[in-house]
Amino acid sequence: MGAKDEQSGGSSWKQLPILAKSLAGVLSAQQCEAIKKDALALGLLPAQVAKRSAGGTKRSRHRTSDAVRLPRTPDREWLVSHLREKSEAVNAEFWRFAITGIEDLQVLRYKPMQFFRWHFDTYGGSSSRKVTCIINLSSPQSYWRGGLQVRGPHPDRAIAPLQGAGTWFPTYVQHRATAPWWGERWVLVAWLTGPAWI
Repeated sequence: MGAKDEQSGGSSWKQLPILAKSLAGVLSAQQCEAIKKDALALGLLPAQVAKRSAGGTKRSRHRTSDAVRLPRTPDREWLVSHLREKSEAVNAEFWRFAITGIEDLQVLRYKPMQFFRWHFDTYGGSSSRKVTCIINLSSPQSYWRGGLQVRGPHPDRAIAPLQGAGTWFPTYVQHRATAPWWGERWVLVAWLTGPAWI
């Protein structure tokens, strides 16, 4: 699918950018439930956001979900390796950013009235985050409404709410998580890293 290049006389075609890509079956239902139990055992706390200056994190009215980081341990190495492999394959197909690592994974839980307003996962030239990966851990039947929204082309967004489905997009793409009306929506988040943006 292409769009006419208006500036070169209209005779050539360019590929439209896919800003978000979703794939079903990245994790099984059993794996999703095990990750949720792992997060509960570690203990979820009110989520924080990065400070724009002086580093660190802070509470914010823009992000009201609960969160916990999954430390990188031998029993979680399979998950880190699996997500990095899947993410690098998607990146190689669509964006081809230089990827050199992956941050600690994070589990988020959204209850009714909990949300994350429009935001970016990177800002400024010093961030090493390149690609965001969000895995839906919840069955679509376990919550109603609420979910991930991306500003820009996301042709297979209907796949994103499936349990175990993954969605990838560059960290400079604005996105948000809307609150479920009932139930709980759980997601696993990974950020693929590389040389800082120039």
